[in-house]
Amino acid sequence: MRELTSFVVSSEESAAKALDYFNGFHDGFMKRIVLESRDRISEDLSQSCTGMFDVEIDFAHYNYSEGAEPFHPHDQIVRAEFRNVQDILTDFRDGFLGNTIINLSIISVNRRGAGQCGTEECLGLRLARHYYLEDERRYELRESQLFTFTAATFVEQPSAV
Repeated sequence: MRELTSFVVSSEESAAKALDYFNGFHDGFMKRIVLESRDRISEDLSQSCTGMFDVEIDFAHYNYSEGAEPFHPHDQIVRAEFRNVQDILTDFRDGFLGNTIINLSIISVNRRGAGQCGTEECLGLRLARHYYLEDERRYELRESQLFTFTAATFVEQPSAV
């Protein structure tokens, strides 16, 4: 049994290593997405609304970069856990139906800091997919930022086989 690979991502450089290994998740898809709010209601009924989330995405994936050995199963799941997530904007309209991931990328960005004043450095998760333009009967490559975050882990999950 082979050892499962994992990556900790806290910078553009560490993200590049992970995404290079996983070939940008090319030809993969998001099998499961979990959004968990960090907001809470205390015992005294006061509320803490942080605007922060943690996001977990299971990528179904098989198309690794060259040299990623040993061979990976056809049904490999890679679980990505993103922390301190904000600025969530996802587009799953029907034009994207049936289209796999072309490339997943992570870039350095700035966002509004805690307390709504100033900015803070963080990372942005970007997704490139083909979008079908029905009126024109053609596909167009579209890339969008799904959200911002401060840290992530990518961990291969044991095969179901």
